[in-house]
Amino acid sequence: MTRTVRNGFLVGLTAGALTATLGLPGVATAEPKHRPVPVCALRPLPLPADMNGRALAVDPTGRFIAGIGYRIDDDDSQPLLLLWAGTPRRPGPGVWGQPRLTVVTIGAPQQVEDINRYGVAVGNAFVDNVYRPWRYRNGRLEWLPVLPTVSNTSALGINSRGDIVGHGAVEQTETSLPLLWPADRPGTLEVIDAPSNASAREILDDGTIIGTAGNSGWVRHPDARTDRLTAPGALWSGISAAQGTWAVGRIGTGSEDGDSTLVRWDLRTGVAAAVNPALVSTQDVNSRGTVLGDRAVDYGDRLVALGGAIPGVQASFGWGIADNGLVVGSINGSRLRPARWINC
Repeated sequence: MTRTVRNGFLVGLTAGALTATLGLPGVATAEPKHRPVPVCALRPLPLPADMNGRALAVDPTGRFIAGIGYRIDDDDSQPLLLLWAGTPRRPGPGVWGQPRLTVVTIGAPQQVEDINRYGVAVGNAFVDNVYRPWRYRNGRLEWLPVLPTVSNTSALGINSRGDIVGHGAVEQTETSLPLLWPADRPGTLEVIDAPSNASAREILDDGTIIGTAGNSGWVRHPDARTDRLTAPGALWSGISAAQGTWAVGRIGTGSEDGDSTLVRWDLRTGVAAAVNPALVSTQDVNSRGTVLGDRAVDYGDRLVALGGAIPGVQASFGWGIADNGLVVGSINGSRLRPARWINC
């Protein structure tokens, strides 16, 4: 992805916020606002000097952050799991001090996907030529059970109860199965009752499951009712993240691959609304409905850019957003470093 320098990006954000470019029937569009674009304050996360790294996920409270790191001088370049935990800081809950870093060696190429409010992280590692899901909790890494009929299995989301969802690839039929690892039945794995060829992307605290099936987003409510996540006139839809009563992703609006619109769904109604056209991706959403793009936060009535970009030297990239507005991601300068942004 092409990175734009900070000054040019701010100009682009302002122009995007003032330009109405979305005309898909049935998709709500916000009135343009003539407001300046504020900037989040950059706070690099602790990282050893001999490492590169990215922060990829943050729990809803903003206390726990998970990411991936690499030793700069390691020819093997095996990814390391990076976990930051904020220390409690007075005067009240939800206010965290400087995060403390824990580095975990998994011994295989791996990726972290999500982390919950208790610091339990989930992800996947490439072991013996297949992807295997893992969970890290209480200082230990555990392999999650898999189905014998599935060739590759991935864990993608975890809620505060510890329920985990993901998917498994079935080579014989070239399809995908949505999977659930229930917290109240340790060591078990279930296939979720969902549309065919589905993947589960997120599981919310009330048990709502969100994912993609074939060419359409879908949601399974706690009462087992399943609905599509789409929009009038949309040719396809895909989900990138969900939290609270919100999901974000993209809908196809034309025959060309590039004919698409970024949207946010209200899971209570199923209605999709276009996000600010200045965003080029929907990286995450929090329970308040605030949408994170790769370089800006969309509050609906205003955009807030991720600060820290230096023209020709350093670029910012956001991956996850907490309910308090804390954003985590990376800055790419002389080396790739994990970062957080506050005061968004």
